[in-house]
Amino acid sequence: MKNVLLFLTAATILVCFSSGFSQVTFSDVAPMMGVADAGAAQGVAFIDVNNDGWLDIFLVNNNTPNKLWINSNGTVYNDSTAAWGVNATIPGRGLSCGDFNNDGFIDVMVGGWLTPIILYKNTGTSFIDYTSTAGVGFTGYGGSMNWIDYNKDGKLDLLFANNGMPPRYKYFFRNNDLSTFTNVAMTVGISDSSSTLTVASADYDNDGDLDIFFGTQSYPGSAFTSILYRNNGNGTFTEVTASSGITTNYYIWGAEWGDYNNDGYMDLFLATTTGLYQLYKNNGNGTFTDVSASVGITEGGNAYSCAWFDYDNDGDLDLYVARGQGYADIMYKNNGGVFTDVASTIGLSDLLHSSCVSVGDYNNDGYLDLYLNNNGAPNRLFRNSTGPNKWIIFRLRGVTSNRSAIGSRVTIKTGNLTQIREVEGGSGGKGQNSLPVEFGIGSATVIDSVIIRWTNGLVQRFANIAPNQIIDAVEGQTIGVEHSGEIIPEKFSLSQNYPNPFNPRTVISFSLSVVSDVSLKVYDVQGREVETLVNERLKPGIYESTFDASRLTSGVYFYKLTAGEFTETRKMLLVK
Repeated sequence: MKNVLLFLTAATILVCFSSGFSQVTFSDVAPMMGVADAGAAQGVAFIDVNNDGWLDIFLVNNNTPNKLWINSNGTVYNDSTAAWGVNATIPGRGLSCGDFNNDGFIDVMVGGWLTPIILYKNTGTSFIDYTSTAGVGFTGYGGSMNWIDYNKDGKLDLLFANNGMPPRYKYFFRNNDLSTFTNVAMTVGISDSSSTLTVASADYDNDGDLDIFFGTQSYPGSAFTSILYRNNGNGTFTEVTASSGITTNYYIWGAEWGDYNNDGYMDLFLATTTGLYQLYKNNGNGTFTDVSASVGITEGGNAYSCAWFDYDNDGDLDLYVARGQGYADIMYKNNGGVFTDVASTIGLSDLLHSSCVSVGDYNNDGYLDLYLNNNGAPNRLFRNSTGPNKWIIFRLRGVTSNRSAIGSRVTIKTGNLTQIREVEGGSGGKGQNSLPVEFGIGSATVIDSVIIRWTNGLVQRFANIAPNQIIDAVEGQTIGVEHSGEIIPEKFSLSQNYPNPFNPRTVISFSLSVVSDVSLKVYDVQGREVETLVNERLKPGIYESTFDASRLTSGVYFYKLTAGEFTETRKMLLVK
């Protein structure tokens, strides 16, 4: 008699990822969409300024008017720069976007060269210059910034990477009360004076708070190197550059964190204008190894921005490198941890002066698109043609965590594949990718489990999520089937029955890593079947079955589990 008592984890169907190349291509639709601006483009971000569910584009130009284009249901963009009050003409260099006052509308910080930065507060229908009220009206060099909640108090703070001839100290504005800021860089330990071109934040040590990398304006033999700060979790940072192994001293214009090998740790790519590009693999113990050459990344020179994203939705992160001054842009396809440049094959081999790239799904079709700044030439909006692979997108909204959920991490599992993403408050150098986190899942028909770790420490687990949808995930609310266990078991297993010896009942437990046709049978010492406990197709999870031997005599019995190609037999003893 079958008696399956306990199913602890999520449902799934076996994932079969295509090992072949997904036929995904890109086409430039900027002219037809109305976003082929030909200014001196510097920073760009995909952001939803009016909360209508469609990604708008905010563009920062150098000494030509900035641009804000509002997305009309993915069909066309409308120039709304003047109407929204952001048509300033400044030596703009970059931007970062986040809801600093937790009112539900995304705000924008714009940085420039030898000009006061501007904090634009979003009212829902326009932006107002909130700089002086917030207390952040300083004159800076450059425009690489990150919004982060470094102390996990639910309020977004702001990092500003200052460059130019040293000393150029960083600015780190702590959000005091959702209205004003205080520069606490020296107080929290961000005290170096190196000339910094880019800043990138991520939880590289998986301890639940955001760490900081600064890419410096340096050169071989210089006294300055790029700098890594570890968040101590108490409101301070410790500089760990030397011990981490990230001691590069090239001109680092673009830096981007991403888990390229799906091992659960954030790796770091550096785009340089001098020297070879560098991919630092996270070893999981606080150290990194430069694996660039071994994974096929051997190019270098004149790179100004970069972006990790799964362009073909096959389940691993690919890498775009934006290059200038006659160098063709690179699209590194991830082939299981080894990279191949496919830019010319899929339509992304741009030859103009690429200064910044932003990634987002502007038409909500589940395949990620690119907006590419070309300094002094028409910009590109590269639309992704879509392909056969499935996807899932999460739009996170914090409640006690910061409203933009910046710093939150999403982990999903489909079959044997686990992927992570973090909500970024600045990306790739002087711009920002979209806030929603996107996953490609190949041919999977179910996302087995989803784990959301919010910045305040709350962890939510869900199971059995259908693919090909955009999910609005609100902190503390459900998005699907909730469960209290961990994610799907990594492998098949059959446990020893308990108790053993037994009289007359015992419990047999087993684990399934993928959906399987399962048989669990009991035999006597003569090899004769005495009972079938399980004979059906089951979903991944941990199961328990009770065997009642009341009708049997004392002696040795065997139980055998068959699940797909997995088979295991164990012995048990009945004593009456």
